[in-house]
Amino acid sequence: MIKLSRELTEQALLHPNGVQCQGDGVDKTFVIIDAEVMLQMREAISRNDHAEIQAGINDMEAGRMQPAEEAHRHGREDLLSRFKQ
Repeated sequence: MIKLSRELTEQALLHPNGVQCQGDGVDKTFVIIDAEVMLQMREAISRNDHAEIQAGINDMEAGRMQPAEEAHRHGREDLLSRFKQ
């Protein structure tokens, strides 16, 4: 695992939907994204939820996003409501 410096960590936290990074000395771009978000993306892909993924891309491109903390709270509330039924 690569450990980010405090400065890079602070920058990553400012971009909860991921931040693009240019590799030093290579013609490659990398994305730093929260591990929880990455796991959710992997699960969606494994379920073949292409429509949901596209809807998320459309929302991102249209600027319809929310802070990570708010999204996490909404997701938690949604999951809890499903189990309480």
